[in-house]
Amino acid sequence: MTAIFFLLIVFAAAAIGWLPESVAVLYFILSIITLFMYGLDKWLALKGKRRISENKLHLLSLIGGWPGATIGQQAFRHKISKQSFRRLYYLTVLINLAAISVFLILKYQLGLIELDFTH
Repeated sequence: MTAIFFLLIVFAAAAIGWLPESVAVLYFILSIITLFMYGLDKWLALKGKRRISENKLHLLSLIGGWPGATIGQQAFRHKISKQSFRRLYYLTVLINLAAISVFLILKYQLGLIELDFTH
């Protein structure tokens, strides 16, 4: 649920001009790809075949696919019990949230975002 909420906020921020539309599209596309990769990795695990590396899954999360990773973990019950994996996954989420926050704060400080709630 948090992943979908995040994507909705990113799309809303893009719709009102706070974020470039390309950022919203990139998060969406990377989330779909990452969700697919989690499903594929789970299928490969069940078949006893060569798996997708954890580093590749983390890289996808880091570059914006973390919402898809969240959904994939929940939908496929995959990568939810390995604590070392979870810690790194949460770090990728934190880095993404920090990057967007810093971007929006800098944009506000430069006067490119106006917060006028009086209307």
